Amino acid sequence: MKKKSMTMILGLLAAGTFFITSCTKTPTACFSVDKGGVAKVNEEIQFDGSCSTNAKSYSWDFGDGASSTGTSVKHKYATAATYAVTLTVKNKKKSATLVQNVTINP
Repeated sequence: MKKKSMTMILGLLAAGTFFITSCTKTPTACFSVDKGGVAKVNEEIQFDGSCSTNAKSYSWDFGDGASSTGTSVKHKYATAATYAVTLTVKNKKKSATLVQNVTINP
């Protein structure tokens, strides 16, 4: 580093001038399921991740091999079972995941 540049940096430090980069806040995954998380085969269910915080993208895994993206999505299940639904939210540098069960009755 040149002497002039070092002198300038030391001068800024002595003057109390600091350059701070912004930190990326950690996102929090949150979602609600209509119908109380219980539905019948081929009945459409609404999943809403808008309660998540600091998120830029939303990825859904419905536990039956299907997936989707977006804040609010709909899905139908073809077979009666209990499925683990996973929402993963991300921002520039960090991610968070939440899993909730959905019960599908015949």
